[in-house]
Amino acid sequence: MSKENNSVITEKTDKTENTEKKDRFKVLRIIKNIILGTLIAFFTLVLITSMIARFTGSSPSLFGHSLYRVSSGSMKPELQVGDVILVKDFDGKQAQEKDIVTYVAQSGEMKGLLITHRVIKAPYQQGDEYYVVTKGDANDTADDPVNVSQIQGKMLFKIGILKYLFDFFVTPWGLLAIIALIILAFSNEIVIFVKSIFGIGFEEKTNVEEIIERYQKENMKKLREEAEKSKESEKSDEPADNTEGGAE
Repeated sequence: MSKENNSVITEKTDKTENTEKKDRFKVLRIIKNIILGTLIAFFTLVLITSMIARFTGSSPSLFGHSLYRVSSGSMKPELQVGDVILVKDFDGKQAQEKDIVTYVAQSGEMKGLLITHRVIKAPYQQGDEYYVVTKGDANDTADDPVNVSQIQGKMLFKIGILKYLFDFFVTPWGLLAIIALIILAFSNEIVIFVKSIFGIGFEEKTNVEEIIERYQKENMKKLREEAEKSKESEKSDEPADNTEGGAE
């Protein structure tokens, strides 16, 4: 009986260990999907923002914040060509000297384009309107007075790493990187989908969970066979009853 009990205990222990391994793989898969999903969402946002900024000259706003790319050297050395800046919506009347603001030009060759320059004269009233004076750090002359209604927002800071990400993800290699991340994130689903299209049997073990399940079943079968052999061995070792009969 002790051998049989040991076999049962071993069987339960192995089953528990396999279940724990299976749970760990599930957790790892969830973590992988979260990380890859976050990266895909981030890179997709970068790509969309870059494409919109390139073709329309504007940038989508999220919770009152927008990303812009610097396209000229008028703000050197503070801002370099290609830098990505985070701009927050705010009331132009609140602008102060030395603030860097983004506004829409209303005259000259830059009319209709976004310009990011530094405020050198705080808002002042002229008639019923309020204006500020801006100037690029690298420019010799100030800009034409800017109506506060033209100001789109105030620069908070520049995001150095996004400059390189923008440059990379608008290239063919960048698009391939996004596709690779998507394939990696949904690899299991893609395998199942391809199998269903080509009619490949699902009895093949293709992922970690299925391999663990198969190993668990094989291990359980071996343990049962060993338990049965142990029972048969114990029965064969029991002494036979010797009954002596005599005639009176």
